[in-house]
Amino acid sequence: MMQANNNNDVNVNDNDNDTLADAHHSAIEHIENQIQSHENKNIITQPSLPSLYFVKADENSDSTFQCPTLCSELETNIYSYLTWGDYARMAPTHSRVANIMHDAAHQSSEHKWSLAQSLLHGENGLEENPALARNYLMELANVTVDLEKSPFNPNYEEMPEHVVVENDDEHEVADTDSSSSHATAAMRQLALCYLEGKGVETHTTTGLAWLQQAYRHGDLDAAYETATIYEHGTHGVTVDIYIAARWFLGAAEKGHVESMAEYAMCLELGCGVDVNDNEALDWYTKAAEKGHVTSNFSVAEMFESARGGVPQSDTEAVLWYFKAAKMGDEDSVKALRRLNDIARIVVPGWANTLGV
Repeated sequence: MMQANNNNDVNVNDNDNDTLADAHHSAIEHIENQIQSHENKNIITQPSLPSLYFVKADENSDSTFQCPTLCSELETNIYSYLTWGDYARMAPTHSRVANIMHDAAHQSSEHKWSLAQSLLHGENGLEENPALARNYLMELANVTVDLEKSPFNPNYEEMPEHVVVENDDEHEVADTDSSSSHATAAMRQLALCYLEGKGVETHTTTGLAWLQQAYRHGDLDAAYETATIYEHGTHGVTVDIYIAARWFLGAAEKGHVESMAEYAMCLELGCGVDVNDNEALDWYTKAAEKGHVTSNFSVAEMFESARGGVPQSDTEAVLWYFKAAKMGDEDSVKALRRLNDIARIVVPGWANTLGV
């Protein structure tokens, strides 16, 4: 991709006009093909520009572009159908549109995020450029990480204490506005860039620090991802089930459903924490009530085997198995068949209801 031309001379010569006019015509011809493809793609947002971007330049205007063929309203409408790749191909055709992709990206956080993803994955007409994608992600994140103070720094003496995810008021509620959501998503994406070496040299500590930063800005998925990295030892991280359990707990306490289920399993199996069936059942139940499929199955198992401080009850077990089966859990269907004598009484016609 060519560097932006910052020439602010407003005089447009005839050759430049002809070149840009040809680009306009090509863009118009491209629209028909793009409309159908855009309808079939799950694109977060297309590039767009403000309606006055293509106004005629005059001595009192800061605009550097004079459209030689179309009015600004029609021009803007035409450009609204184009992809980032179309913008990139048009940028070298004329100095007046050299900054077009950069200008479109800075219209909103959604546009900047869309461009970053397109560059990162080589989508929407652009070739992969992880290094440039990282620049836009850094702009979206709008923060930096301090590796010296990160609990993921191997030389950080207080790491065990600081790894614990505090359920404090400062980080209790995530900001859900668009700008904030893209900022935390960018932090997680930057973490992945450093963990996988996309656009930067692989640096595990920095990757983990970016995940922590995302969590501290309210992104509970970042805590869950941190826990799974330590649980499975991915990205070259040493397996540590104790750290994993702490991060699962931190996210679970703030309402992250997958973390509730994972922490319940830690308690049930004694992974990183002491075995505690009562607490495990409590977390499984919370996750199940929020729609987590396999947690319904786990609650049923505990009623069937009289664990977790509940009395043995095939009736309760069947009810929980049936809930999980309705959500597609095959193991729960097998359990209902095994307990069919009870199931046909507690849930008459259960097999027909499930279509099995």
